[in-house]
Amino acid sequence: MNDQSNRLRYTATGALAALAVVGAIAGTTALAAKPAARASRPAAVANCDTAKAPAASVKDKTGTPEPPANPQPFLDDIQRLVDSGAITAAEGQVVDREIDAGRIDTDSLTAAGFTPDQLQAVQQALSSTKRGLASAAHAGAK
Repeated sequence: MNDQSNRLRYTATGALAALAVVGAIAGTTALAAKPAARASRPAAVANCDTAKAPAASVKDKTGTPEPPANPQPFLDDIQRLVDSGAITAAEGQVVDREIDAGRIDTDSLTAAGFTPDQLQAVQQALSSTKRGLASAAHAGAK
């Protein structure tokens, strides 16, 4: 009977080990298949107060993927501010990098040397474009 007990114990241990391996493989596969939570989101420039935290993306109920965000109108705004002398070319590049990153952080702009008037000019230009794009999108949805 001792031989039979050992055989049962080895079988149970083998089955448990196989179950653990299958679970580890399935868990790894499930994690790899899960889409990234922040894969694509529109620029947080959309927040008029200049975003401190990224906005949650809203899924389209029809299942169609969101089109990629086009930062060009916002980059054009910054170029106009540079052209008008409201900000320098170097400051414009700082804001461009923020736009490309998908959010504008007033703390980092202040640390980069922006004055309150410059911050306000950037915010007004970007907010105006955001409102214009939102109006155009809303009109196109009707």
